[in-house]
Amino acid sequence: MDISQTSDNELLEEIGRRFEEKKASIKEMEFMTKKLLDLNEKNKQAQDVKSRFLSLIKNEFNNPMSSLLNLANMMNKKFEDEKVKELSSMMKMELLKLDFSLKNIFSASEIEAGEIANDYSIVDIKNIYDEIVEYFSYLIEDKNLTINYDSKCAESIVSDSQKINMILLNLISNACEYSYNDAAIDVVIGCNEKNYVLVVEDTGEGVSHDHAKDIYNRFSHFESGNTRRTAGLGLGLSVARGFAEALNGSIDNITKNGKTIFMVTIPKVDKAEVDLSQGIGSNEFIFDDSDGMVEF
Repeated sequence: MDISQTSDNELLEEIGRRFEEKKASIKEMEFMTKKLLDLNEKNKQAQDVKSRFLSLIKNEFNNPMSSLLNLANMMNKKFEDEKVKELSSMMKMELLKLDFSLKNIFSASEIEAGEIANDYSIVDIKNIYDEIVEYFSYLIEDKNLTINYDSKCAESIVSDSQKINMILLNLISNACEYSYNDAAIDVVIGCNEKNYVLVVEDTGEGVSHDHAKDIYNRFSHFESGNTRRTAGLGLGLSVARGFAEALNGSIDNITKNGKTIFMVTIPKVDKAEVDLSQGIGSNEFIFDDSDGMVEF
């Protein structure tokens, strides 16, 4: 538009037209902003409902699962009949498999929902390791595996016990599943000035170099099936990575001298800089020889 050849009226009309366009654009932006705010509020409400639902479902499964595991233990210890002992052992094994799958499903859901705030406490790693070995005793005995533990630093660290438990639970589970029969698994806890390093080594099927990073994706399966009895959910390593990253750490793997080595690096935390909770064990329930269930 050539202003020098435009009359005052035409200029005023052009200014008015552009003003109306600007006004219409502002109204459209206000409308879109309101829609975004409404969508954000609905998303927030949906997340709140999802969080409450997840918590409810978790409790609904954990409580009967704990009772059933306790019942299986009681049957095995109190009945002398070999058939009853065999059936109770089978029931316990299947319940533990289901319990492990549920742990990973709930953990993956919590990671997806962002419900992974760290709950710091004094964590006894050796105690967590012992619980995990007992947890997978059916698999260890079935494949005649040997598991060696070595700690090169203090047994107690400041961290989130539930996350450390799930990280080690999945790494040791993978090592057991993918190891050949009669093989050895090494669990080493190391540290340096800044970090703790959790290392799990096995001499099993190994991880293809092409899939070394992809195995941390959810529902990923790349094994040949020569060592693992069941396909699994493909959630374990994604959960381990999610919880390691929540602790500001990382996870990696290498194959060296015929061994598959998983390494989780977690920065040290000064207990003076965080609020320490009372802390609970790595599992919500343990079982004893009594008729009841002992809760931490």
